[in-house]
Amino acid sequence: MNKKTRITSVCSLALLCAMLSGCGIWQGMKDGTVEATKSVFYTKLKILKIDLIARNGLNQNERGQSLSTVVRVYQLKDKQNYEVASYRDLLNQDKTILSNDLAEGYKQYTIRPGETISFDETLNKDTKYVGVVAFYNKVGEEQTWKMLITKKQLTNKKPVVIELVDNKVLLQETVKKVK
Repeated sequence: MNKKTRITSVCSLALLCAMLSGCGIWQGMKDGTVEATKSVFYTKLKILKIDLIARNGLNQNERGQSLSTVVRVYQLKDKQNYEVASYRDLLNQDKTILSNDLAEGYKQYTIRPGETISFDETLNKDTKYVGVVAFYNKVGEEQTWKMLITKKQLTNKKPVVIELVDNKVLLQETVKKVK
C-alpha cells in the first residue's frame, strides 16, 4: 500500500468511528430530550382519589333496613387472582390470595347508608389496577359486589366516583373510558 492510500484508509476509519460514536451520543441526547418532554407535558399519576357514595337503600337486611357496609380498596400489580377470588376468599383471606398482586396494602372503610366518603391516598408506582370490594350482607350470583379499575382510567384532576347501590358497586361515568 502506498502512503496516500494508507492515510486515506486511516482517515476513513477514523471518520467512521467518529460517526458511529456520534450516533450513540445523538441517541443519548434524543432519549434525554424525550424524558424531559414527558416530565414537562405528561403529568404522573401520584394520588388515588376516590369518592364512595352510599345510597339510602344500601345493603338491606331481611326487614328492609339499610346497613353499614365495609369497603376495601386494593392497589394491585396484577388482576388475575383478584378477578377469580370469591366473596369469601376476599373477606377471610385476601392477604394470602392477593399477596403476590398487592402493590400496596389495602385501605378499609365502613360506610353508612346515605354517607359519602372521599379520600386521597398515595398511588404506588407499581399499581396497575385498583380493586374495590363491598362486603354486603347478601350477595348474588353476579359479582357486582366488586369492581376493577385500570390505572389508565384514573386522573389527577377528578376522583373516581363509586356508588354503592343496593348490593352493587357501580362506577359513575366521570371516569375516563378506556377502549
